[in-house]
Amino acid sequence: MLNIIKSALSVSSHKLNVVSNNIANTGSTGFKRSEATFRDVYLASAGASGPNVGQGSMVAVNRVSHNPAELKQTGVSTDMAVNGHGMFMLGSVEGTDQVTFTRNGSFQINETGLLSANDGSPVLTKNLEQIYIPFQNNGIPLSGLEINPEGDVLATYGVAMPLNLGRIGLANFDNPAALRQLGNGRYLATEEASLFGAFDPKNGGVGSVISGHLEVSNVDLTNELVGLINAQQAFTAASKALQADSDMVSRFTR
Repeated sequence: MLNIIKSALSVSSHKLNVVSNNIANTGSTGFKRSEATFRDVYLASAGASGPNVGQGSMVAVNRVSHNPAELKQTGVSTDMAVNGHGMFMLGSVEGTDQVTFTRNGSFQINETGLLSANDGSPVLTKNLEQIYIPFQNNGIPLSGLEINPEGDVLATYGVAMPLNLGRIGLANFDNPAALRQLGNGRYLATEEASLFGAFDPKNGGVGSVISGHLEVSNVDLTNELVGLINAQQAFTAASKALQADSDMVSRFTR
């Protein structure tokens, strides 16, 4: 009995942590909510007496929902959102070959002209090449920047025709829920996630790039609050059961 109560406390506490994290990231750009899943625990063997007797439950896995969320207009040309299921690809700040994936398209141009994320990770093309946007071209300053739905980075210098400086690449996964979470909206590819490929926008089912917009969190605050209440009630019930078990043991040991 005590083991069952302990498992109930453990899983309800775990669910409280997961739901609380979802609520805390309601306003985080590109955040994907997690859902805790559990599995039953049984005795190793049933024996001849009958079916297995339940011994409580345990955490199975935290499953991330990669469902697209609403897009918020920012008016900043380097802010990008994916209208589809693709993910942006980012290189490593340390210069390694590690590629991470994200739906957070809050990008900027650093002091060297590199199109990058806030931590300096370069935004990559489908061929894993970096994109540079010089602040000057032949002495003429940058006067305009546009990123079209095809992902083309078009820079204008003075009154000349725009220059195509590269095309944003998007990755597509058959099972994005199996991606490894790194935090800050970043993910690493895994064998289970099954990378379908890296594509230009509007190809390979990745969707198009929407400049001047960011994807908001896919957390439904109302649903999360309901889940939080349920988890709190389960934790309270398990705590009372533990206290009752402790009281009974005390009576029999007097």
